[in-house]
Amino acid sequence: MEHRVHRLVDSLARDSASRLVAALARRLGTGRIAVAEDAVQHALMRALSLWPFKGVPEKPEAWLSTVARNRALDLLRAESRSLALAEELVPLAPASEAGDGRFDRELNDDELALLFAVCHPALSPEMRVTFALKTVCGLTVPQIASGLLSEPATIAQRLVRARRQLEAAGVAIEAPPPDALPERAESVRTALYLMFNEGYSASSGDALVQPEFCVEAVRLARALAAHPITAGPASDALAALLALTAARLPTRVGPDGVAQLLDDQPRAEWDHGLIALGLAHLDRSARGEVLTIWHLRAEIASLHAMAPSADDTDWPRIAWVYEHLRALDPSPMVELARAVAIARAEGPAAGLAILPAMSGNPYVEAARGLFLAGLGRRTEARRHFEKAHALARTDPERRLMARRLASLD
Repeated sequence: MEHRVHRLVDSLARDSASRLVAALARRLGTGRIAVAEDAVQHALMRALSLWPFKGVPEKPEAWLSTVARNRALDLLRAESRSLALAEELVPLAPASEAGDGRFDRELNDDELALLFAVCHPALSPEMRVTFALKTVCGLTVPQIASGLLSEPATIAQRLVRARRQLEAAGVAIEAPPPDALPERAESVRTALYLMFNEGYSASSGDALVQPEFCVEAVRLARALAAHPITAGPASDALAALLALTAARLPTRVGPDGVAQLLDDQPRAEWDHGLIALGLAHLDRSARGEVLTIWHLRAEIASLHAMAPSADDTDWPRIAWVYEHLRALDPSPMVELARAVAIARAEGPAAGLAILPAMSGNPYVEAARGLFLAGLGRRTEARRHFEKAHALARTDPERRLMARRLASLD
């Protein structure tokens, strides 16, 4: 019974927590987002302690909603202020159970309002992304720090400042006016992209992938593309990118626990339903006139998804797309991916010549080792694979680097 309850609560934490926080925060106001988060977390902990002995309620999410609301009232009363606001709180309605697919649940108005509140212009772009990752997407501070290439202490301080600034600005949790929509929608898309990346390539731990993050990111991206306020080519392009990439999740780690790169993945095991879904979004994204980073990344993902093998991939086209992408997003990771594509299209020497210098990144060291090995410089290659092994963040990555080292023998 206890094991079953733990699985159920874990599932609710993944699938319902953000929705419960959004609904409660909308009633409390932007300055009380932290109260809403604490209240929902308290409800989940109460479920873990009570359900194994008293049984699971008939409607678990409605139970969590009620306990979270009561906890929020207690927290407000304990502060000896906002009593009038507390009396105005109404019971939270449980979420609709419509939709029978992992990626089909619609974005309700509470979630949409919270997404845009935490991406308000009162915050800097980096604060918007950080706050969305924490409040709406449910990532931890260390996970956000890894995704944004920052320190956990910096992220924690940024979240505190963000809450204070939103409260001082009196930001309401509601959909933005039309003239504010483009900028804030882009911050939301960036947050979902980073959330997906954390699920697809974890920043630490024994597991390389965290599928629940990927599923939620795809679900939210598709919901953005479908909602009347946020629908448009850029949202469809993001949904295409995430769905096409998520299709490779079944083969990210092999049966032996070793991370698998594209060359090693059995493509017959990719999720072809997700590929079809991604291609449909990509087709719809072409109706606009503005080429965004999401369009370019989605095209690259589609070229991988449609290729029968790594050798048969259109690497020159991918290198060309990366050339255009780096003009819009001149980041080190784009430069790394471009170098890999050029190495596949023109040979390892060409890739080695443009590989970015990123100290502390295991994949840069691994790429350098791979290029050097391709040039017959095995001693140098070994040194870089050893660095990559030492820098690997997860156990499947370490096993991959160990395998690369063994291949040099």
